[in-house]
Amino acid sequence: MTSRVKIALCQFGVRDTLSYKEMEDQLRGHCERALKQSPDIIVFPEYVTFNLLAMAGPKLMEKDRQQALVRYVAPFTSTYTSIFSRMARQSGVVIAGGSHWTLDEKGEKGFNIGYLFLPDGSIETQKKNHIYPGEVDFGTAPFDELTVFNTPKTRVGLMICYDAEFPETARHLMLKGAQILLCPTGTNTERGFYRVRRCCAARAVENQIYVVECHSVGALTVPIDKPFTAYGRSAILSPIDDQTQVNNGIIVEALDGEREAVVAAEVDLEVLERSRQSSEATLLKDRRPETYKKNYQLF
Repeated sequence: MTSRVKIALCQFGVRDTLSYKEMEDQLRGHCERALKQSPDIIVFPEYVTFNLLAMAGPKLMEKDRQQALVRYVAPFTSTYTSIFSRMARQSGVVIAGGSHWTLDEKGEKGFNIGYLFLPDGSIETQKKNHIYPGEVDFGTAPFDELTVFNTPKTRVGLMICYDAEFPETARHLMLKGAQILLCPTGTNTERGFYRVRRCCAARAVENQIYVVECHSVGALTVPIDKPFTAYGRSAILSPIDDQTQVNNGIIVEALDGEREAVVAAEVDLEVLERSRQSSEATLLKDRRPETYKKNYQLF
């Protein structure tokens, strides 16, 4: 069995989308482009269905965003899951469908949920743990648990955008056995992109793990007083040592932070294991947990 896993990143375009059919076509079209790379895993960005906010009309204000999410985005959930679940089954490829905003079963709380669609038809979910201040404004609730998921070739964890900025998230997922962290991301500015990029790169080094950072790009015309924008260069990041031989820690990266793209590359789990066991910087082996507990104030 090969230790190589090929990952394709769908750097998805943010643009006004005025019907569910149009949204379906965008998602399916990007997935079909990614499948041409013959990947094992396809990754989409955070809030991949936010384009539907345009359905609220050209006069949508920021104060009404939560209402628009409830009315136009959350009802798309069954269609969203059906599209990706069907494509995962038909292609035999794992699809991390980015994240989608939806309501809990009681219709009381909104969650930013990452979805993982497996070739056997099963669907796994991970709710975002850390809520960015802007998300609080439109009623997004935090979640308290993190799960590592088995896929046909590897074990993955989902850390959604802001989650990557907290070292505890990635450390927990790594200790639970994750080999690859998938980070669907939606950063509104170049400044936000670099904050997430620097943190994802740090998570890759300190946990000797592959981190997959997938962005959206573009802009909506709404809300008219605070239009939703996105910037970022999707990338696959690795540990930096003599085993990975990736001197800057970037295995592959989108060349443009403002245009749609599909970028793909392989990661090697055997290399990752060698990195952890016998590289020039064996960070995981050299941790000192008892010293940290005794002498460091960690919380």
